[in-house]
Amino acid sequence: MKKNMKKATALCLSAAMAVGLLTGCGSGDSGSAGGSSTGGSTDGGAVAAGEVDLSEPVELTMYLLGDKSADFDEVYAEINKILAEKLNTTVKVEFLSWGEHDTKYSLLFGGGEDFDLIFTASSWGHYESTVAMGGLYPLSEEFIQAYAPDIWNVVPELAWDQAKIDGTIYMVPNYQNEFGQDVLAVRGDLMEEYGISQITNWDELMEFYKACAEHGQYASQGGPWYQYFQAQGFSVTGGAPQGGELILYKTQDPEDLNFYYLLDWDGFTDYCHQMKELADMGAWSQDVLSSSDERQTGLLTGRAAAMAWNLGSCKTYAKQANTEHPEWNVTLVDPVSAWPKKVNSYINNGMAINAASKNKERAMMVLNEFYTNPTINDMTRFGIEGKHWEAVGDDQYKTLEASSGFGVDSNCNWGWMNNEIKRTEYIEDRTAVDDTYDAMLEAWDNNVKPDHIYDGFNFDRTPVETQASAVEAALGTYYSPLVNGLVDDVDASIEQLRADLESAGIRDVIAEMERQAAEYVASKQ
Repeated sequence: MKKNMKKATALCLSAAMAVGLLTGCGSGDSGSAGGSSTGGSTDGGAVAAGEVDLSEPVELTMYLLGDKSADFDEVYAEINKILAEKLNTTVKVEFLSWGEHDTKYSLLFGGGEDFDLIFTASSWGHYESTVAMGGLYPLSEEFIQAYAPDIWNVVPELAWDQAKIDGTIYMVPNYQNEFGQDVLAVRGDLMEEYGISQITNWDELMEFYKACAEHGQYASQGGPWYQYFQAQGFSVTGGAPQGGELILYKTQDPEDLNFYYLLDWDGFTDYCHQMKELADMGAWSQDVLSSSDERQTGLLTGRAAAMAWNLGSCKTYAKQANTEHPEWNVTLVDPVSAWPKKVNSYINNGMAINAASKNKERAMMVLNEFYTNPTINDMTRFGIEGKHWEAVGDDQYKTLEASSGFGVDSNCNWGWMNNEIKRTEYIEDRTAVDDTYDAMLEAWDNNVKPDHIYDGFNFDRTPVETQASAVEAALGTYYSPLVNGLVDDVDASIEQLRADLESAGIRDVIAEMERQAAEYVASKQ
């Protein structure tokens, strides 16, 4: 199921479906709501796509998460004009607020609520639990190809695989590359002063940190822990203690299905010894653990030579620092540049069809429009063109004064984000940081790493909640000091942390994680 094969198939399907839709509704442009000659039906059998009757108007109900903006209804009224003309369909949108979706989401299904489409996401967005209760309609490849061929053409095979539970797809994943990779915003003037031309790997980063310390300059607000384990090819495990840091997996090696508990991994000991050396040299403040400074404070005040964060945040604060202190020449560096980049799971946002919907085919056609119709996709992201935003060329946008009434990506449009038509923000006064950011992002987009099955795995700690809570409580005394090199004896501190975590029940947590992971892997076969 290679993408070029999918594209050819989808083009054929679109042509076949277009003829059928014109027959079904009698007139009008079928647009991108194409399909094949066969597809799913509400009773689970096959139906000729051209037999979908669009002669009667249908109003679909769609549930999204969050709180709608002030101009939401005005924007969706315009969207409904397009949907009505193309598909004889409109959409009524209901929201489950951030404060209520945890309790009310499952009730929509258990209570027999009459609706058609719903936002979903792995773990935090109730995907797995709703599938388990039979709430979401299974999407066969034939059904997707018939009623959303453009989506089938766009969404990567990896995303469909991530969406499978026991071999079946229940959601349309979003398609955007959200990179799980931190970078650094670094004082370029200090790099030049210290004779360091680039920071592209761990050794070069350590050279810069040591040079800072030798010149009496704090390098950062603490140890670069994420950069270390990412440089070794590892990633945090979703749902594991300490934000996933305590138990890693080798994301750069899809064949390695082991978990790496830090206290059993020699790399952690190596890192802690390196941080002890840096801390003793004065690479960061000895009071970093008690500091209430935000992550960007050190860089913006000049107290630290660098800050580590995601690419977008580093760009933002690098530009702020350069505006206030242009002589600093803050730039962006990637100390793990040699590795292909991990894209966050595509099923972190998606859309699903209610298993009880009476309009499954129509719902899938509408979703095809939201996902792949540039006009509708833009409206769901930015609002009304000319009021909330305006286009710059074919692929950029800039906001207008009224944009606060709708926002940008503020109304749970994340389930149909589409990298192939996604506009980027137009920057009127570009800087060197903007150019570096764009070049880095382009390089990442062209070097996405192969999928590791654990990239989409999220550990459910509920069965071992007592032990997991005890483990996180036990981390407090030694973990952060070790990560930042602020201990007197590294090896002794590691052994004490090991003993504390064993007493807290870390082995029960690991065993349960391995059990769940084995089930997860089996479900994806």
